[in-house]
Amino acid sequence: MDISEKRYTRYYAPKSLMVLRGPRGEPKKGSRWILADNHGYAETVYLEDQKAINSNTFYIENLEIKTQLRKKGYGRLLFSKIEQFAKNIGAKWIQIDSETEAVGFWEKMGFNETDKEVYSNKVNMVKKI
Repeated sequence: MDISEKRYTRYYAPKSLMVLRGPRGEPKKGSRWILADNHGYAETVYLEDQKAINSNTFYIENLEIKTQLRKKGYGRLLFSKIEQFAKNIGAKWIQIDSETEAVGFWEKMGFNETDKEVYSNKVNMVKKI
């Protein structure tokens, strides 16, 4: 592994998931990361308990797949790496606020809608991991 590859790794990140931004030390509540693979990226945060629906919640603020690669399974693949990342740092839940048109994708990933509205025009969803 060369220095540039080492820069994007963390001991708690799955091997094929790059950490483009985030703490280098121990993960803790309030930590933020930008995680990526060759197909897309996600902006994430390990929520402080009072901001989360459940304690030990990892929040996906945004998950984006390159336009030309959508609907080919890459979103599912990136999410599975992010889910493993969340488990590795000790999260027990993953929470998202989904665009209405993406709810079906998140349901396929095992998420359920909550009755909480965090952002208007978004659907709050959680998954136990």
